[in-house]
Amino acid sequence: MAAIVDVNATANALVDAIQKQAKQGWTKISALVTQQAKMMAHQAAWIAESSIAGALKHDSALQRMFTDQLADSVRGLANDVAALTILTLEKVWNAAVSVLWGAINKALTGASMGLLALPAL
Repeated sequence: MAAIVDVNATANALVDAIQKQAKQGWTKISALVTQQAKMMAHQAAWIAESSIAGALKHDSALQRMFTDQLADSVRGLANDVAALTILTLEKVWNAAVSVLWGAINKALTGASMGLLALPAL
């Protein structure tokens, strides 16, 4: 008896679907991080230089203000990365469920049976 679901084709489709979503998610995260990292690195360099020989050398309150702003920027970036990661994970889930339930439902349809509903994340 032939397999009702082609396991190899389904596994390959699953890997492809997950890789596609993960790569797209990483591309978005990477672009954001690259852009923000340069700005933060410039800000950190300015803080260091100004603390050694500039406007912040004798003004610890002003130095603290700029380092606090930099910390806020890092928190914001971390939150954005977390949000994009969650979105990517949801897209990976949806892609995986689509492939697997698609294979099941194709077999069920061929047997004149009802379809299975997609599971919720």
